[in-house]
Amino acid sequence: MTTKINMMTGSMKQLGFAGVAAGIMATLPCTSAQAVTTEATVKVNIISTIALTTRNGLVFGEISPGSATGTVTITSGNARTSTGGANINSSVAGSPAIFDVQGVASASYAISLPASVVLADASSHTLVVDNFTSTPTPAGVLDSSGQQSLLVGATLNVGSNQAFGEYSGQMSVTVDYN
Repeated sequence: MTTKINMMTGSMKQLGFAGVAAGIMATLPCTSAQAVTTEATVKVNIISTIALTTRNGLVFGEISPGSATGTVTITSGNARTSTGGANINSSVAGSPAIFDVQGVASASYAISLPASVVLADASSHTLVVDNFTSTPTPAGVLDSSGQQSLLVGATLNVGSNQAFGEYSGQMSVTVDYN
């Protein structure tokens, strides 16, 4: 019986070693026969920035105030009209602001106009300009050479007996690709 036990113990040792070896093999990474690799294209299109330059500012011309409030409007189409106590001096013309937009050919762009602008004279008297409009509106499309003119008009609010003087202020117009 002793011999049998030794033989069994030897066999058990061999089985134990084989089991440990199988366990180690099972934890090692296995290369799959089904792994594949492919490639994809990576692209980018660098475009020119959109540019906006001022050709001339918005000019209301000469206005005579009356005893009542009034308005003077310059349209983006260059029409000048007045209401109420604001009277237009027809010998000094007004004109819309004109901007040059440049960028990518045939690109569409959005236009942002100010809500209002305050004009002041040297003595701190003020006037408000509002109701800004543009041509094109509310977006433009650059031509085949990447250019377009942007015209901007607005309404000047003239107070009753508005103080005489030259008034000025700054307006901001923004364009951005759609």
